[in-house]
Amino acid sequence: MHIRNFLPYALLLLALCWGGNAAAEKPLKIIAGTSLIEDIARDLSGSTAEILTLAQGSNCPGHENFKTGDFVFAAESDILLLHAFQRDMPQVKTMLEAVKNKGLRVVFVPVRGSWLIPDNQKEASRHVAAALAKAAPHEAAVFTARLQKRLARVDSLGAECLAMLAPVRGKAVLASAMQAEFLAWAGLDVLRTYGRAEDAGTGALAQVLRAVRGKKICGVIDNRQSGGEAGLPLALELKTPHLVLSSFPGSGQDVPDYFSLLRVNAQALARL
Repeated sequence: MHIRNFLPYALLLLALCWGGNAAAEKPLKIIAGTSLIEDIARDLSGSTAEILTLAQGSNCPGHENFKTGDFVFAAESDILLLHAFQRDMPQVKTMLEAVKNKGLRVVFVPVRGSWLIPDNQKEASRHVAAALAKAAPHEAAVFTARLQKRLARVDSLGAECLAMLAPVRGKAVLASAMQAEFLAWAGLDVLRTYGRAEDAGTGALAQVLRAVRGKKICGVIDNRQSGGEAGLPLALELKTPHLVLSSFPGSGQDVPDYFSLLRVNAQALARL
């Protein structure tokens, strides 16, 4: 074939190859229900994905209102990763009904309990990795490799934190219900729990005090996303330290990810 006749075919082939590569390299657009999910998704996808977080780390997920920009992002997204407890939230239902994105893969990560606990964090990481691999099969090997590194880091940090907490193991505390499971993992004895500030009225707190009368309480542990002050009256009455732990990364500059969050929480408890 004469070179002039072949040139259009060559240009067409080049265009097809270029278009195919561009499609393969299109960034995965991910919506994360909370900063806990965002942290995992970002770690596993690296810089190749665009991620929107619906509930920021400093806020309670149940009281977060979605913004107009969230709906716009959702209309073009590939996958929505949510906690099981977000399934029936009105905000989520409203978003899914409004965006009408038929290509949006909605995944509820079926890991209940505190994701601060290393075993729960590892299980959640596995579920997110599997969901990302289904959404972007061409990146599955990358997600798997990064998952293995993450799991190893979680194991290492978990062991480090338990060693750090050995001196306070068995100490009695009062705690926000949202932190009780994590505190039990840390080896503390949670004698009584209480709810959010608006739920833990003077009568409820008085019942807690009566239940622990005569016992040595080494601390009162609040949950930042629940307000952080529900247990303060107990701490003042008992003249014991009052700590505020966070359940989500991104709630402060010192806790940008899960690993820093777990370490900072453990360090605070180790000072009881």
